[in-house]
Amino acid sequence: MAANGRLGLVVATLAFGCGRATPVASATGAPTPATGPLRYLPLEDGTVFSYETETTPGNDHGLLVLEVRRPRPDTAELVVAGRVTRLSITPDAVSHAAGGFLLRAPLVAGAEWHGDFGHVRLTRVAERVTVAAGTFADCLETVEELATRESDKRTTTTFCAGVGIAVRETEVEQGGEHQSERIALKSFGKRFDPTHASTSSD
Repeated sequence: MAANGRLGLVVATLAFGCGRATPVASATGAPTPATGPLRYLPLEDGTVFSYETETTPGNDHGLLVLEVRRPRPDTAELVVAGRVTRLSITPDAVSHAAGGFLLRAPLVAGAEWHGDFGHVRLTRVAERVTVAAGTFADCLETVEELATRESDKRTTTTFCAGVGIAVRETEVEQGGEHQSERIALKSFGKRFDPTHASTSSD
């Protein structure tokens, strides 16, 4: 799969948060909630994430870098290579501006909702995951599926409290061929501001 194809697949469905497990002040002035969808997708303004990517066939490896912007309390923007995806935010849900939920309360095993492309089921809670960025506890796993006569598509996502998406894997079966893409969190933190750094060192 070409690089542009990978970015198109990932940007259409990702959402992330800040790298702290305890409540912190957000760009909107409100603390990150201790419960609910925003616990697992804090979406703090100015946070930058890097993800290791792997696609098959071809066993291609790469790096995806994403930045979160919060122009308004009810809106988040995810920026990858100049492309912007907008999300709508409420206390009970994080959804794509074009429709479909990323996470929706109640966050209990077995909960279901309509996602970006198909039917989503929350399959696991209180999970632990280890990636290059570290080991995270209090994680949720969701599985989104869509089956048509032409293809089957399945995306498994792990959301971790105070972090956002730690791992996401999409698999597609079409015409007897299998394609997959996996991203895993490598690092995350606030965007570096050289102006602020220069001022602080004076």
